[in-house]
Amino acid sequence: MGDKDPQLTIYYHLSLETFMPQDHPLRAIRPLVDDEAIRKHCRPLYSDTGRPSIPPEQLFLALLGGYLLGITSERRLVMELQCNMALRWFVGLNLDQDAWNHSTFSQNRRRRFDKDGTLEWLFDQTVKRALEEGLVSQHVSADGTLVRADASFKSFVPIELTMDPDEYRKKLRSQDKDDDEPQDPGNREVNFRGEKRSNKTHRSTTDPDCRYVSKGSSGTGAYPGYTVNAVMENRNRILLGIGEEIFRGSTGEEQGCLSILKHLKRRFRYTPSSMGADKGYFHEEFLTELLDRGIEPHVAPMNIGSSSAHRRVRMRVRGLAYRLSQRCRKKIEELFGEGKDWHGLRRMRRRGRLRVRQELHLIGWVLNLKRLTKLLGPRLDAA
Repeated sequence: MGDKDPQLTIYYHLSLETFMPQDHPLRAIRPLVDDEAIRKHCRPLYSDTGRPSIPPEQLFLALLGGYLLGITSERRLVMELQCNMALRWFVGLNLDQDAWNHSTFSQNRRRRFDKDGTLEWLFDQTVKRALEEGLVSQHVSADGTLVRADASFKSFVPIELTMDPDEYRKKLRSQDKDDDEPQDPGNREVNFRGEKRSNKTHRSTTDPDCRYVSKGSSGTGAYPGYTVNAVMENRNRILLGIGEEIFRGSTGEEQGCLSILKHLKRRFRYTPSSMGADKGYFHEEFLTELLDRGIEPHVAPMNIGSSSAHRRVRMRVRGLAYRLSQRCRKKIEELFGEGKDWHGLRRMRRRGRLRVRQELHLIGWVLNLKRLTKLLGPRLDAA
């Protein structure tokens, strides 16, 4: 039986490379993040005077590494930065450097990155790289999913408010039960049994942009959330666009899809030749819009509608191209599942449409980098 060495070593000659395995996933993703491009993009957001800031590329690398590892809490992310050597290597923090305060992320988002849309730019860079490498085909798929908002049922109050929100909260707290124990001001008691609530009559005080969402046929009750739309390239499952919409049923999914297509044409001059989608998109306005854009709609048909757009879609049901599109379009649900299980897409951590949009682009950035790492791995190793 061995004994421990009673004489502890005082000085070590080590580097972070010692703690980083050669086959670690973060090592494969790191070459795809261009530090100089991030610094160039963020340079107008910083002043020429004052104390030097934390390098912006390190902030985004920390967020990226956290979401890759499933760490969506910034307090926990700072803890991991302090003790996780692989994450420290990924961000570029030396062994003798302390991790930042958790408020560093929120303050930089509020003052700089949210208004500038830096995360959207980072996501678009992965789409641009995929287009330049020839990894994007002319066939895409579209779908939408419901994502839980960072709002509780208690935060929903009637829309007809005639007083200041702070005064209204005080009024609600005064209606709480008067027990011997003091009420928790952050989690008041609310009894809304028997009360009819809907998106027409109630809004959340913490996230006014979210709505009660429900699939209807899934059997689950309504909950506060957003509609998240995405457009995926069929060959390599690369996300070409992702965005949020206020819940309006299938209409929100259609409008979100058209917004992504408009952005792709304006930003990259890219227009697909076909688009696969489920029967929720089988509406005349949406099909006509796709045909006007020169996009063949491979949409699952329904027993409704007799317009020329409906007939044109039904004529292609037996074609090989339609069958392939319908087979590939189910893969976009796998991306949604991957994001929800591993990268924080199941529930938003931020509130408000603008902030939710930035978080969605962060998750889309993570998903695309994973695809590009697999597709460009041999080239990156050779370089």
